[in-house]
Amino acid sequence: MNSDKITKKMTDMTRMMLDSITELQKINDNTVRELARHQLDSIEEFNTAGARQLDQLAGAKSPKELLAAQTEIASEIAKDMRENTMRAMEILTQGQKELKVFLEKNVQQFIEKTKIKD
Repeated sequence: MNSDKITKKMTDMTRMMLDSITELQKINDNTVRELARHQLDSIEEFNTAGARQLDQLAGAKSPKELLAAQTEIASEIAKDMRENTMRAMEILTQGQKELKVFLEKNVQQFIEKTKIKD
C-alpha cells in the first residue's frame, strides 16, 4: 500500500470518527433536552398540585374534610410521581436504543474502513 492510499485511508477514518462524534453528541443533546423538558413539566405539575392542596386546605371545614383532602392529594402526587418516573425511563430507554443503533452502525463502518485492500 503506497503512502497516498495510507494518507487517504487515515483521512477517511478521521472524517468518519469526527462524524461519529457529531452524531453521538446529537443523541446525547436530544436525550438531555427531553429529560430537561420532562423535569420542567414535572415541576409545573407539582406546583399545580401544591396550589390545589392549599385551596383544599383553606376550604376544609372539619378535620375529617382536611384528612380526606390530604389523602386525595397524596394519592394524586404519588400517581404523578409514578408517571413522571415512567416517562423519564422511556426517554432514557429511547436514548439507549439510539446509542445501540449508533454503535452497531459505527462499528461496522469502522471495520469496513480499516480493512486493507491492495
